[in-house]
Amino acid sequence: MGWTVLLLWAVAAGAMIWLGYVYILESPAPLPSRAFPDIASTGVVTAPGGHAYRYVAAPNISWAAARAAAARMTHQGRHGYLATIGSEAEFRFVLDKVFRGERSDVTYLGGRQTARGEWRWVTGPEGAMDGGKGQIFWTGDQKGAAAQGLYANWMFTAFQHGGKWDAGRVCCVTLFSYRLPQFSTSLGTGDPDEGVAGYLVEFGD
Repeated sequence: MGWTVLLLWAVAAGAMIWLGYVYILESPAPLPSRAFPDIASTGVVTAPGGHAYRYVAAPNISWAAARAAAARMTHQGRHGYLATIGSEAEFRFVLDKVFRGERSDVTYLGGRQTARGEWRWVTGPEGAMDGGKGQIFWTGDQKGAAAQGLYANWMFTAFQHGGKWDAGRVCCVTLFSYRLPQFSTSLGTGDPDEGVAGYLVEFGD
């Protein structure tokens, strides 16, 4: 009688373990979370050269909506625009003084791919260059090159080939902090999979 009870107990325990295993396999996967904790909007920070910057938290906003929102802002009589980053010194200032060392999730900048492999700053004073097409600062993909005298700091996965974020489908320049804060690319639609956290506004001439 004792052996029968023990055998039944073992069979029941095994069944419970199996059901738990099946439940884990068939349960829906958890939704992806942002790569970094959300950063609150900052105040306006003025750089030594006179330009000023502000990060605005706006989860899952589209690039077009961010551009329009930035253009409605003013600071000391200067209109805002999605930030353009033309030098390493400007890049370091933004990271150290605006974000104050915090790591940002996907943050829109004022750059776009205006033709395949043609990346331009299309906002602010740079946006008026080249007949209104914007200032070209990078040509090509990961094997491309920066325009003479201009700055570009792309992360190694910025230009993908195939899939959802193929280099031919992405449109917009972002700041993203995977491993190290660098430039990256985005669909610009506010797709939740991209983890867009907000946008960087620049106030200048």
